[in-house]
Amino acid sequence: MSDLYFLEPLNKLHAPKMYAGLCVDDDYKFIPSNPPASVEELAARYERISQRHTSGQNEIWLNWVIISRQSADYMGYVQATIMLDKECAYIAYHVFGKYQKQKVAKQCVRLLINYLFNNYKLSHVDALIDTRNLASIGLAESLELKKINEIKDADYFKESTSNEFHYRVLVSDWAMKV
Repeated sequence: MSDLYFLEPLNKLHAPKMYAGLCVDDDYKFIPSNPPASVEELAARYERISQRHTSGQNEIWLNWVIISRQSADYMGYVQATIMLDKECAYIAYHVFGKYQKQKVAKQCVRLLINYLFNNYKLSHVDALIDTRNLASIGLAESLELKKINEIKDADYFKESTSNEFHYRVLVSDWAMKV
């Protein structure tokens, strides 16, 4: 629970309010996707991922919109992919540029990790972060996720090869700090 933000489960009705914030090209420097082409495309994507399961039912997709309690502004999203067979989750987040450097991501990612460990039987939570994304690296380290690996040539996008750091927090380590 946060006094400043609430996380609302994502659905297709969020697309119109999320669209403008997701259309800032600069926010996509370190991720292989691009801004949505239209509100309709975004709504269709949100409808698909709000189903929460892959066709094989071996993953659970959880997505929330970050909303300011004070202004009701849409500020970004947090998400998790739970790998049921591995008892772990991968997290990701996107805070719109105008709300960055205000600790929005830190508070909301903390809420996300708390939720995951409190509601699913997970041994750990992981994040894969482009090695050039210093802000996300700082966020992961401020939440005491530990860098466990560097993946060379993890991806190729926007005419550049990307390396990734693999960060992890164990449930036992998280429980001690909460």
